[in-house]
Amino acid sequence: MIITGHRGALGSEPENTLRSFHRAVADGCDEVELDLRSTADDELVVMHDATVDRTTSGSGAVSELTLAELKSLDAGLGEQVPTWAETVKAVDIRFQAEVKAARAVPLLVASLQADPALAARTLVTSSYADILLAIRQAMPTASTGLIFGRTPGVEEVLSLIKAAQAGTALCGIAGLTPEAVTTLHTHGLAVTAWPVPDVETFAQALTLSVDGITTDYPHRLRLRVP
Repeated sequence: MIITGHRGALGSEPENTLRSFHRAVADGCDEVELDLRSTADDELVVMHDATVDRTTSGSGAVSELTLAELKSLDAGLGEQVPTWAETVKAVDIRFQAEVKAARAVPLLVASLQADPALAARTLVTSSYADILLAIRQAMPTASTGLIFGRTPGVEEVLSLIKAAQAGTALCGIAGLTPEAVTTLHTHGLAVTAWPVPDVETFAQALTLSVDGITTDYPHRLRLRVP
């Protein structure tokens, strides 16, 4: 089972920062999840929200700020907003890279095509089928996954996954059943469950036989990873 740290170690450190990613690695994660957007000067940066207001000392839309302007902001505990390039250089485990805006697609594709080893350790995810299809069209060999907030019935999951041409279903654990996971596996899909905040939910994920889980609190789970 792949243990993924959500935005690094979101429950312990400032989200989507190098500090948070390093904490996730130290806490035993196999993979870090992060979010990608592009700046006004077309730099690929790690940021969840469309604006910097919630997670930094600044304000404004990510897409309207330059990289230099973003780098001048405090992203928590003195951390800067990292670029994708800085992150892949600093973190040597797997990535679950959620594309938050279509403008980031060509930048990410160029990065993955230039570095096959990076592509091999990156699962590109999104809640939007059109973004995943754009990734697939530009890079047919990319590993992609469709994110479901509230997990629908398994037939709808299969239909939406097929439409997005994705290989992984990232499903809200609240709506997931062992039967649904078995069906998705039968269709050749990997299944990740989220969120998994505690050991009780982790135990539930184990009974579901999912391929991975995503957690804000990897430090609560690392000693219990099989």
